[in-house]
Amino acid sequence: MFDTQPDDHIAKPAPATAGWQSRLTHGDVVMFRYPVADGDGETPKPRPCLILDVVTIAGSTLVTLAYGTTACSSANRGYEIHVTRAEAMRAAGLHRPTRFVGARRITVTTGHPGFAENRAGTPVVGRLGELEFERLNAVRARIHAEADMAAERRATRRREGRQPPARPVSVEHRHPKRRATPASPRLAG
Repeated sequence: MFDTQPDDHIAKPAPATAGWQSRLTHGDVVMFRYPVADGDGETPKPRPCLILDVVTIAGSTLVTLAYGTTACSSANRGYEIHVTRAEAMRAAGLHRPTRFVGARRITVTTGHPGFAENRAGTPVVGRLGELEFERLNAVRARIHAEADMAAERRATRRREGRQPPARPVSVEHRHPKRRATPASPRLAG
């Protein structure tokens, strides 16, 4: 019934790379099974993702990842970091020119099962080059600025006691043309 080994309760020594979670920083490129909308129930394939931010909240380390793609399309545009130079691709551990889409991002814990570890026991495949890192910092600054502006708008509304503007609602009034029938014969009479 259970597929276990007789010694599976014995603690095994952690590999030397087990601490990769504590060494993550923005600018690292990792392999991650990024969820896709057209998934057919199968586990998504590992793809390169760029770490935009690493924060620790209540003892949990959270990593914000940007979706990586080699497709040159107009889909998923916004806050992009392009890695196209040969030396930058080597430094980032990429085999093809890749664009990381900061507008398509996800925040996960470092223990998330979506991280795809390589033979060395780490999902980290590389790091951005200098020019790409400068673009990353510009994208991060814009994302943080927009978050700060949104927080300030919410705080202002709370201070002034205002609610967010009401969304328009369309109400359909239906008048069925059927006769009302009594629920029980006792009420009919």
